[in-house]
Amino acid sequence: AHQEVMRLEGIQQKWMPPRQEGYAVVSKSLAAVSKRHFSTSTGSTGRTSGSHSHRQRSSLGHLPRSHRAWNGVRNFSSKPTVGVVGAGVAGLQTIRSLRAKGFDVKVFEQDARVGGVWRENYVNFGVQVPKQLYEFLDFPFNLPWGQYPTGPETQQYIEDYVDHFQLRDAIETGTQVESVSPKDSRWVIKTQSDGSSKEETFDYCVIATGLYSKTKLFMPEIPNKEKFQGKVLHSTNFQDVSLAEGKRVVVVGNGKSAVDCAVEASKAPGAKVTLVSRKAHWPTPRKIADLIPFQYVFLSRLGQALVTGHRGALPGAPAHMSWWHTLGWPVMAGAFTVVEMLFALQFRNMSGSTSPLFKCDVVSDFYGHAQVLDYSFRDLVSKGQIDWVMASPESYTSNGLKLATGETLEADLMVFATGFQKDYSYFPADLQSKLGVESDGLYLWRHTLHPQVPGLAFVGSELATISNISSYGLQSAWLGKVWAGDIPLPSSEEMTKEIQQMRDWKRSWMPDTASRASLVLLHQTHFHDILLKDMKIHHLRKMPNVLAEAFMPYQPQDYSGIVGA
Repeated sequence: AHQEVMRLEGIQQKWMPPRQEGYAVVSKSLAAVSKRHFSTSTGSTGRTSGSHSHRQRSSLGHLPRSHRAWNGVRNFSSKPTVGVVGAGVAGLQTIRSLRAKGFDVKVFEQDARVGGVWRENYVNFGVQVPKQLYEFLDFPFNLPWGQYPTGPETQQYIEDYVDHFQLRDAIETGTQVESVSPKDSRWVIKTQSDGSSKEETFDYCVIATGLYSKTKLFMPEIPNKEKFQGKVLHSTNFQDVSLAEGKRVVVVGNGKSAVDCAVEASKAPGAKVTLVSRKAHWPTPRKIADLIPFQYVFLSRLGQALVTGHRGALPGAPAHMSWWHTLGWPVMAGAFTVVEMLFALQFRNMSGSTSPLFKCDVVSDFYGHAQVLDYSFRDLVSKGQIDWVMASPESYTSNGLKLATGETLEADLMVFATGFQKDYSYFPADLQSKLGVESDGLYLWRHTLHPQVPGLAFVGSELATISNISSYGLQSAWLGKVWAGDIPLPSSEEMTKEIQQMRDWKRSWMPDTASRASLVLLHQTHFHDILLKDMKIHHLRKMPNVLAEAFMPYQPQDYSGIVGA
């Protein structure tokens, strides 16, 4: 009998929990009936030109508590409207969170399908964390525990999420956003689709374009490109390993995408592969000491304490964490030196130009060049199947790439795994100036709101954590409550002060990268705590199990029930 119940619930493996308990289904149904009865029995004032109460906002554009019912009616015509740019994992969760608070949401997606970066990428791309760290908060990823999902598996999982929660009616695919402009306390979004343009006006706007937008690939400017007779690709476009067959392949970069592209190119028959990296950086092994999954060390509350003791407390974290850093940093510095030696030993990279040992701090470096790797690249380098050169590219030659060391690498194919650039060009110049994007990124309050720009929010595009998908879910739920008036906000002056504290803290120890403003990474549990406390939700999610709260990693399932509530 239990197998029939599992079949009806859509459960394909015994470990997968049911998506909704019977009580929850009945409760939600009764709530829906109650809301419908309320909206049809109280009458409707609609949205007339003489009524502006639905747009009265605080300095950040949220609706005051007294207006949350929008003149006492929640019918379609009186709902405040939200235009969302991007239908990746952030934009999709934003639909659910804002719909749950009574907003009418429309999402614009430039590609033919949802999914963002997971629609397509370099050959054999995938998630660099195990599946239990890359799940929507209340929708299990139906893969075995500990498996690292491939790109196609992740894309299908995202499609399943959209269908399960019936989100497609809110998404307009194949639609390029040309501009986003404020006008009369509202937002005008101009789009282009099938050769025609149109403008639509919304009460609010959410930018959910993600951290890795393919609209602006970063390719370093290297002299004499016109002389090179071979093929040059960005890693995103290296989607067929046959391109490397019988070729001399040079991959430029040192992040996970560079390592992945070098590994995949080496599998092509007759390929000779060289990876060129400017500096040595720390990879994190999937299992520390080949025994402990990395998340048990870095994503538990114990791990948060270790990282905080070493590099400082995230602004907004409990005060005792700052005290702990003041007292404990000398001990933690020694402890993390041991960690570095262990990592170098695991990757068989204890010395030489490719080793980061004693050259950079493992935690600080993670905040500039985070990568979680298996041993594929290590083993191929050891076997001589991949050459690894530490140098900066200087110029193209007719048949290769000249390095700053004077060495010239012959190449038929060059793959630049050099990342992406953020694009704010859809905002008018005066708004870009007001946002104040700096060389290390866009600093926002709670990584979401700008104190001087009401009605505009960024979900997922200015926040990087280890479990991005869960952080974006909490971020969207928090935003829904802010704009519904459930969360009282500090003054714009107080927000600006907190933003400056975050900016100063990050610049005091994180590497100077273009994405520094967005980085939370190993401090993500404390960041999640801050959002939960704002929402008046208990942040110690594993209690009353004290041991689990202290030593078990925080995962998306720990935050189930928050998005869409």
